Formats: sequence, structure tokens, C-alpha cells
Amino acid sequence: MRALKWIVALAVAAALFAAAVWAASRAMGPTAAEREALALLDAPPAVSGRDGFAALYTLRHDVPEPEQAGVLAEDVRRFAAAPPAADPGPVWTSALQDWPGLDVARQGDPDWCPLRQPGCLERVRAAPQAYAQMLERHAALLERIEALDARDHFQNPFPARFDTPLPAYQPLTRPLTRDAWRFASGDVDAGLAGACAGVARGRRLIAAGDSLIGSMIGAALVEGHATLLAEMLAELPRGHALPAQCQAAFELPFPLEQGVCRAMLAEGRYATGAMRDQIGAVATVQAQERNLPAWSMRLLFDPERTAARGAPKFAWYCGEQARAQIAQDLPLHDPTPPPSRWTLACASNPVGCILADIAAPAYHGYAARLQDVDARLRAMAALLRLRAGEGAIDSAALAGLPAPLQSPSRPLLLDVDAGTLGITLFQPLRDDGTVRDRAWTVPLPASRLQPADASP
Repeated sequence: MRALKWIVALAVAAALFAAAVWAASRAMGPTAAEREALALLDAPPAVSGRDGFAALYTLRHDVPEPEQAGVLAEDVRRFAAAPPAADPGPVWTSALQDWPGLDVARQGDPDWCPLRQPGCLERVRAAPQAYAQMLERHAALLERIEALDARDHFQNPFPARFDTPLPAYQPLTRPLTRDAWRFASGDVDAGLAGACAGVARGRRLIAAGDSLIGSMIGAALVEGHATLLAEMLAELPRGHALPAQCQAAFELPFPLEQGVCRAMLAEGRYATGAMRDQIGAVATVQAQERNLPAWSMRLLFDPERTAARGAPKFAWYCGEQARAQIAQDLPLHDPTPPPSRWTLACASNPVGCILADIAAPAYHGYAARLQDVDARLRAMAALLRLRAGEGAIDSAALAGLPAPLQSPSRPLLLDVDAGTLGITLFQPLRDDGTVRDRAWTVPLPASRLQPADASP
């Protein structure tokens, strides 16, 4: 009997100790660094000019411009009214389904040129008539894409959740094929102008920083259109004048620092918004399905503390260390060790600590892609400068380029014999996860120029 009393006393003491630890943990609140990072995420992004999100969101559908804002507003209303989805799958119906599609494939259509592979000119030259017919059917879509160039930013008004709708990014890849076809068909200047406009479109998506995926699409647009432009210039004399769009596309400076910061803050807003509003709601529903009280999940998960714990990994990309690495053109890497889960702070939020730490290492690759955009733009600006010079494109000409076109850690790679200019990549992975070349190379101007008496 005496032993039983000791056991009961120990159990009560352990329960009181656990309650005291939980209470002390919950009373701690976020650290100063976490509060500062979370305040940076919560601050609304600074934007000015015309918002183009409604036009981008409705891009795949034949929605007249006066109706676009209304369709977007209706979808925001429907989405906000729908409960957060515990499992992937549609829980609401978009108003876009009431409008006909513009991006409709037909059997026998040739493939659109991929952004991350060279050789678009060869593709369209192999089947010019088939591409002409496909491009004619997509004329309205291509015009809608060009109209986006008059917009200054793209701010997603949907609530931040893991199932937040994304705009129609895929059609943005279509103009690459159109520009190559125009060039190959003899409309050389229109092809050049389109390629340069595509680079500028990619830069605008990155500068907008509305979402990480939008910035990655922008990075792919820069790569694809810059590659196409270089292939076009390889077939033209160096004296062929460039359209005005090309000056804007490669205008210095390249705002990498702001682009990386804005993209990561946008991703942080998305993640913290979902953590605050969706994870807790879904966890409560799941607890009730298991006949557990709704408050039981709150003992193990604090959405606000979880959001604060994850905030510094996004805010770091706007800090001094990131700016210094960008200035030196070094791969962005946060040297801060991840926070430990075996701390008092996690005693009252173990589920949140695990969730906040899951994606911690995942963002370095995305930042590297944006750094590679900067390197590609720098290489193309150098190529245009070399093209405009009077002498040979050689190592001496390369050494004479101005400092803004040089990198302290990634020198331009000139291969005179192969007729190429390139840069080393920080992110060598393709979208499917396979390894690509460590360098991005493009042909030198006039290096593929056909002799005047050559057969067409």
C-alpha cells in the first residue's frame, strides 16, 4: 500500500512537472530573431503600377478583359468559402470552367519548344507548315500573353493555403515557338524582338516576386528566350541592328538581390499563411474524426509559434549574409544551424517544430536558379557587347568588358574554336531531377552564318 502511494505521488509529480514545462514553454513566445523575421513576412509587399494577376489567372480561357477581374473575384470568394482540404483534391469549382479554353491541343500538333533545351529553330524548320497552323489557332492566346507586358506586377489575392490556386503559367512558354517560327520564316526582326521580349517577361516575373513558382517560371523564360536569341544572332551578321526590345531585356543592373529576397518572402508568406490557417483547421477535423476533443491538438501544435519558427529561413535571403554572397557571386547558403527540436520552445509545440523544419534545406536550389538567371543575363549582355565591337571576339575582347559584366567567382567561358560563350551553373538539375551540364553555353554571334552563295 505504501508503494502504491509512492507510485501515485510520483505520477502526480510527473504530471505537474510536465504541465509546468508545457506552461513555461507556451509562455516563452518567439525569439527576437523569429519575431523580426515574421514581421518581415507579414509586411505587405511594396507594389506600384498596374496589377496583371487577373489577366494572368484567366490566361488559358477566352475571358474578355473587362470580365477578368470579376472572374478572379468570384473565384477568390468561392475558394475562401471552401473549407481547407485535408487531402489533395478539388473542394470547390472555379468560375473559369464557364469560359472556353484558348490553349487547346489537336491530334497531330507538333511539340511546343521546351524552354530549357536549345534547338527551337531546328524544330520549326523541320515542320514549318504544321507549326504555322498551330500558331494560327493559338493567335488569341499569344496576343493575351503579349498584353501581360503592359502590367507591372502580379499579386495573388487568394488566401494563403497549401491548395491556393495558381495562375496559368504554362502558356507563357508558347511565344518561344512563335518567335523561332517567325525568324525561320524570314521575319527576322519580329523573331528577334519576340525573343528579347520573352527575356524581359521572365525578368518581370522574377522582379514581381509574387510566388516562388512564378519566379522559377521567370527563370525558365529567361533561359529559353536568351538561348533562342543567341541562336538567332549566330545566323546573322554582327552588323544586323537589334530591335529596341533587346536593350530593355538586358539593361543593367540585374536586380538579383531584390528578386531573390522577394521570391523567398513570397514563399514564406504562403507557408506561414497555410501554417496559421490550414494546418490547425485540418488537424482539428482529424482529431474529431478520431473522437478526440478539439482542444487536444492545441496542446501539441501552436500555429503562430510554428510560423515564427519557420520565418527566419525565408527572411535570411534578405539579410546581410545573403547580400554579401550575392555580391561575390557565391552560391547562396545559410550557414545558420537548424534550431534543435530538443528545446523548451518545442515542449508545447512538438508537431509545429517538426512541420517547420521539414522543408528547411529545400530552398537553396531555388535560390541557385535565380543566381543562374543573373549569370545568364550577364553572359548575354556581354555577348551583345562583344557583338557590337569592331574586332574579333577573343580573350582580349573578353578581358576588356566592363566590371558589371564580370563575376568575381564565375568568369565567362569563351571557346573560340567551338564558337561558344558560357557560364558555370550553380543549379545543374533539370526539372525532372536529372543532372544537366555544369555550364550553360550559347553560340557566338555570326558563328553559324551561312556563306552568301550557300543554298537555302
